[in-house]
Amino acid sequence: MVEQLEFLWRNLPNLLFGFPQNRPGGLLLTILLTASSLAVGMLVAVVVGSAQVSRWAPLRWLGLAYSRVFRGIPLILLLLVIHQFLSTGRLGFQTSSLGSAFVTLVLYGSAYQADIIAGGVRAVPKELIDDTRVLGAGPVRSYMSVSLPYGLRVMRPALLTQAITVFKDSSVVVVLGVADLTTTARIALGADVGNAPYWLATYLAVGFLYFAVALSLSRLVDRLGRNHVRGRTGGLGVPLAATAAS
Repeated sequence: MVEQLEFLWRNLPNLLFGFPQNRPGGLLLTILLTASSLAVGMLVAVVVGSAQVSRWAPLRWLGLAYSRVFRGIPLILLLLVIHQFLSTGRLGFQTSSLGSAFVTLVLYGSAYQADIIAGGVRAVPKELIDDTRVLGAGPVRSYMSVSLPYGLRVMRPALLTQAITVFKDSSVVVVLGVADLTTTARIALGADVGNAPYWLATYLAVGFLYFAVALSLSRLVDRLGRNHVRGRTGGLGVPLAATAAS
């Protein structure tokens, strides 16, 4: 037990930040990769989610097809397919394993985020939209200043919950050798059979680090959910309607 704790203590900086010659890595790289892919994915999701609620049928079908395709393919398979296309230069350029992982998480995360955003937009009270129309806002301005902000606000807990899922699922990048938390643990253990006694303790530590980050995000989700319940009677109608009409 003492030897296992000493092994974990020696490798804790590597698990958190990556090996000295390959930083950022470990948990830090996992967080950076997840956060950046979710941020870019959110921009894609706003476009795709808006397309899903469009009155123009072809645009709506394209938005729905995007979500259905990238949600329907297992993440590890999607990762391997994307890497085959991006790393071999078949599209006219090449990316590293980290680049392939980033693109895959953007596509995967945005497909779920788009459905969440579309659901939030559909939940906008009809009276709120009618108020903006009465004040002179056109359909596009009404959507941009009322429907979309309202949908994003009410769906914040769901979007954060999805962020937790993407954070945990990002461990699949181990198949590409990206130096995330899981890969770093595997490298630290190495192929030496003498390290076999440390496997359980090491992966328990990895699981704890994932759990700690996920729990922190879960607490944030709970807090936002409680704030939304307390503040939903105030609504967004007056300020957003006024903005749309100004």
